[in-house]
Amino acid sequence: MELTALHKLSHQQAGTLGELLALAKLNTLGLAAYISPEGAPGHDLIVVVHGEAKSIEVKTRQFLERPTEITRWPVDLGTKGEADFFLFVELDLRTITPTFFLLTNAQARETHRISSGMGNCYPAHVRKLVKRNDFAPLLAVI
Repeated sequence: MELTALHKLSHQQAGTLGELLALAKLNTLGLAAYISPEGAPGHDLIVVVHGEAKSIEVKTRQFLERPTEITRWPVDLGTKGEADFFLFVELDLRTITPTFFLLTNAQARETHRISSGMGNCYPAHVRKLVKRNDFAPLLAVI
């Protein structure tokens, strides 16, 4: 059997996969998490905490060899800025293994920079600000 070279997924495929992996992770933590209705403004997932809905915007970027291939997570705070949390996903395509970085809205705003008209959160800053796979900020509100 001949192996073919890995190729990156389309942005839409990577985004959908990241959202589904995030949903699965949140549910395995014992949280009631749901995909937001199609077209819901400003967020991708909803987590119910103490009967209150919290919104999560998920941003996924993929890499083939090393996480440093990911140079930014594009974030439009004009349309997504009301989300309670931002979940940045680094997706290792070799194993389909996600690494999650959960930020509060305030933390996402702290890492957000405008360049060439686009807003981005940069991985180096995100990695310094929060620990990988640390869901404590969300679990703390339980």
